[in-house]
Amino acid sequence: MWNGTRRTAEYIAKGIRESDKEVNVKLYHLEKRDKNDVITEIFKSKAVIVGSPTVNKGILTSVAAILELIKGMKFKKKKAAVFGCYGWSGEAAKIISDSLEASGFEMADEVLKVNWNPDNESAEKCIEFGKRFSEKFA
Repeated sequence: MWNGTRRTAEYIAKGIRESDKEVNVKLYHLEKRDKNDVITEIFKSKAVIVGSPTVNKGILTSVAAILELIKGMKFKKKKAAVFGCYGWSGEAAKIISDSLEASGFEMADEVLKVNWNPDNESAEKCIEFGKRFSEKFA
């Protein structure tokens, strides 16, 4: 709605790219992408970062659908990180993290929570989050 999650994802991707110019970073807007394409990319990836805004103390239905598919796929030896944007309560990041852990993903970092749209300070935290994530694979 306010693009905070998209902007957060873009800053995280910037941090990954700054840390490792060779890594192939792909951003997906899950409401606009085919779920099968996204699952295929997850299958081919070493790691994923999943984010959602908090909506009614939950996550977007498109993110919930992907998490449900991930649970059924029983991926092995994959790392994950999680971020969320929120206005008031911020439950989305924990919901996603819990789901990925229950699905067998190893969490590579603490969850990142951003209040509303990332300001300059939050943008720097997002970039650093991406760099730390990338360095786990160097």
